[in-house]
Amino acid sequence: MNDQSQVIPFTRTSSGPATGAGSSKSAPNGGPAYGDAYLEWKHWNPKNFGALTVREAADFSALLRKAQVRVAEGARVLEIGFGNGTFLEFGRRRGWKMHGTEVNPGLLECAVENGFHVTEAETLEAFHSQAFQMVAAFDVMEHIPLEALPGFLSEVRRVLKPAGYFVARFPNGDSPFGRHIQNGDVTHKTAIGSIRARYLAAQAAMELLFLDCEVQAIFAGRTHTPHRLFAVPVKKLMNAFLNLVFSPRDPLPFCSPNLHLVLRKPDP
Repeated sequence: MNDQSQVIPFTRTSSGPATGAGSSKSAPNGGPAYGDAYLEWKHWNPKNFGALTVREAADFSALLRKAQVRVAEGARVLEIGFGNGTFLEFGRRRGWKMHGTEVNPGLLECAVENGFHVTEAETLEAFHSQAFQMVAAFDVMEHIPLEALPGFLSEVRRVLKPAGYFVARFPNGDSPFGRHIQNGDVTHKTAIGSIRARYLAAQAAMELLFLDCEVQAIFAGRTHTPHRLFAVPVKKLMNAFLNLVFSPRDPLPFCSPNLHLVLRKPDP
């Protein structure tokens, strides 16, 4: 479990500097390198870096409330694979001391220009043990090979303070509604359902606080609130019906494209 060869937070790019859209360089597994072309496909650019929308802020807050995650102002928080920087900005507004990791030089440059402390890293080896009160990994775990996930979670546990939190989101491997997310990104490597997530949490010796459908705030701005007033209750009713029919003894989160996972490191 502590095999250092497994400590791979994400593998969206090949080792070394990311290559541009016109490069023919390939990643070690034979696939294309995911540099500027990948960022363009994701619509990530300097103009919208860290642009936290009302919906995103409401959803992040709703998840933390639902899972009863309490992180005090001034706490050190790490985001692995910060992408376009929206959670970095959310944490900064909460008064947390945010730090992020990424592998793409363009994203790292955007983060620095926006005043964030970031590290170019594919592992957590650069960080001291018990350094953070919370570690977040939104849309990251699906990029990690299955055999590397135990080592990844072991490293997350190492850098967390006692009673610290790990918060993650990934495509829902239990649901047909998650397939377009899992299969739509050529860099995704591992499908994770709720049963697999429970196993990984147990192997990491972490306390499972929350594992369920993606938490969505109903009141999420003028654009999204009308839809969610209708959609959120309907999805809950559909999920209850599908479990009654297909999985009455072991309810599964069918009606959500993503899963949210929250773990806590035991406090000795």
